[in-house]
Amino acid sequence: MSAWRYIPGRWWIFAIPLVIFLAVGITILVAYGNGLRTPDTWFPMDEILFLGILFIVLPPLFTSLLVFNITKGNRREEKFLKDGIQLEAILLSMTETGTTVNNAPEIEMELSLQLPDGSTINVKHRCFVSLLDLANLSIGDRLPVVMDPENPDRIVVLTRLS
Repeated sequence: MSAWRYIPGRWWIFAIPLVIFLAVGITILVAYGNGLRTPDTWFPMDEILFLGILFIVLPPLFTSLLVFNITKGNRREEKFLKDGIQLEAILLSMTETGTTVNNAPEIEMELSLQLPDGSTINVKHRCFVSLLDLANLSIGDRLPVVMDPENPDRIVVLTRLS
C-alpha cells in the first residue's frame, strides 16, 4: 500500500500547468473578443468561446479533484497504519514476479505472522522493493508489519532503516 505524497514547497508543480492553461484560455478569449469566430455549426455556442472557457475552467477543476484524491488516499493510508495491528513477520521466501517500476522490482514474499492471540498464519504479499532494500533482505529476517484487523491478507511491510 502506497500513496503519492505532496512535497511541501513544490506548489509550482501544480501552478505551472495552471498558469499556462490560464494564459492560453485568456488569449483565446481575447481573440474571440477581437472578432475571431468559427463558421456556423451545430454547436450551440461559438467553438472559440467554448474552447477559451474550457482552458480556464477545466484545469483548476481537474487539479482540485487530483489533490482531493491524493489527500483522501493519504488519509486512508494513515488511518490504516494507525489503526492496524503492529506485528512482526518472519520472511519465509521471496520470488521475483518479473515486474519492475522505475527499476524497483516487484517481489512476492511469503511471511509468517505471529498474531496477538498466539496463532501463526502464513500470507503471501507482493510489493515493490528498492534495489537498496532488496540487498538487505534475506530469508529468516524479521520485518515490521501492519495488518488490517478485518482482513488478515491486507498487510503493509514497513520500511526498515538499515
